[in-house]
Amino acid sequence: MTRLYKLSIQVAFNLAIVVLVLGMFVGVWRVLANLGHTLGPGTTPEAFQTLITDALTLLVVIELVRTFVDYFEWQRVRIHVLLDAGAIFLLRELIIKLYAHDYQGLEVVGWTAGILLLMLARTLAVRWPPPRHPVGEEEADS
Repeated sequence: MTRLYKLSIQVAFNLAIVVLVLGMFVGVWRVLANLGHTLGPGTTPEAFQTLITDALTLLVVIELVRTFVDYFEWQRVRIHVLLDAGAIFLLRELIIKLYAHDYQGLEVVGWTAGILLLMLARTLAVRWPPPRHPVGEEEADS
């Protein structure tokens, strides 16, 4: 039963990586396609906003791919890698809101506080990582 579980996890993660890599290529294609609209005559601010949004979304997808690939190397999801992805996502949202001038004063403070908390948690996770094998796990694997 354990082998079936481990195999199903590997298949699920492999499929997720394939989908994310395909999404990454689509993201690169969108950035390149929107670059033509941005550099063309009659460029609008919306074209720049679309380009920025697509480029930042691509960074989030890259971090997600990194999280899944990291799982195969360590056979677990490391918390600091997930916190990196979360921070990139929050930064993406903050930058998009700032560029679109779609924010309130305290909203920016809230987004910034969220990013700072994620980075603090990441620093703590790197400084004091959890044990590789929690107590009792070694016996279960034997």
